[in-house]
Amino acid sequence: MQINVTFRHMDHSEELKDYINDRFARLKKYSDSPMNVNVVLTAEKFRKTAEVVITGDGIRAAAKQEHDDLRAAIDLVLDKIERQLRKFREKVKNRRSGNHAQASTPGSPANEAEEPDQVIVIQKINTKPMSIEEAADQLQINGKGFLAFVNADTNRVNVIYWRKDGGLGLLEP
Repeated sequence: MQINVTFRHMDHSEELKDYINDRFARLKKYSDSPMNVNVVLTAEKFRKTAEVVITGDGIRAAAKQEHDDLRAAIDLVLDKIERQLRKFREKVKNRRSGNHAQASTPGSPANEAEEPDQVIVIQKINTKPMSIEEAADQLQINGKGFLAFVNADTNRVNVIYWRKDGGLGLLEP
């Protein structure tokens, strides 16, 4: 892990640089590959700002924190960065294992909230006017579970389908 520390509007401090190196060493556990950590410390009147940008191996995390004490700002920005890296690691772990929802049962509120990527396949069909008897014949010929058609008598879209008992059902709006 390469840590670069930049001081703006303040004196260079080896003590702060060592503090940053010690605190940011715990971020190594979030990536096996090398990461670049850029820390910018700024002092403007009474405001002390710590800004961190981490890049490497598909990871990009950035955070900025202001505080009266520079060490407190560093600790707060480190917490923000650590949360981002933890979230990124969990996302990668779930993607690799194929789990999009974490141990929730189908139909539970957690599962519904975490699965926005459901794919709905839309098929366009040409409905032509035919009688109910013609639609039943077409349904038997094509072997599908249902057939949408325009009823020649009412000029409205109807659906004829196979029922579980083997008979035919008709849906009329």
